[in-house]
Amino acid sequence: MSVSSVPVRRRTQADRSASTRAKVVQAAVNLLQTQGYAATTIQRIAKAAGVSLGALQHHFPTKSLIMATVLRHYALKRARLYRQAISNKETPEQRVDAMLDTMWALVTAGPEFIATVEIELARRSDPDLEEVTAPVLARIDQFMTRWLSGKRGVAPSQEFIDLRLLNAALLRGLAVETARGIPLEDLYRSFEVWRRFAREEFLRIALKTP
Repeated sequence: MSVSSVPVRRRTQADRSASTRAKVVQAAVNLLQTQGYAATTIQRIAKAAGVSLGALQHHFPTKSLIMATVLRHYALKRARLYRQAISNKETPEQRVDAMLDTMWALVTAGPEFIATVEIELARRSDPDLEEVTAPVLARIDQFMTRWLSGKRGVAPSQEFIDLRLLNAALLRGLAVETARGIPLEDLYRSFEVWRRFAREEFLRIALKTP
């Protein structure tokens, strides 16, 4: 059979819906990074995504639902990158190093991290956003804490939970400094100071005998 005679699969409605949703999410992420939460209106998202306002609202009736989807999208990306980085590491030292490398990469490799920071900061003054995103963030935080602890079937220790919270606060701060235009090389030096402490503490917890 010649190449020209190979039938081309027609896009289904599910394909078109998935494509529209992906365009909307990416447009929202880019606008959140460059314009901030308040300026990221559904009208601007639709225009940036190249879809009609009606098509956008068919999939996402409210702005808050778009924001919740952005959070879920980024959580899946984080989980995938951590899994790829850690899965083939055999020792606690290798796993901790891979985890810390991935944390830095997530802050600096694209617009998603600062976009999620914008969403989280906006929650305190937007009751609808708070209501829609609170359960999403709670599930994400619970999953990531358990998964990164490496303790399958065992609840993470309070020490690990406390250290991860501190680490998350530092990463959000780095994202804000990135948005302010601080050079990455300066931020990386600061991250390395934190990394030395975090590596020692994560390893101490990982190697601690139950």
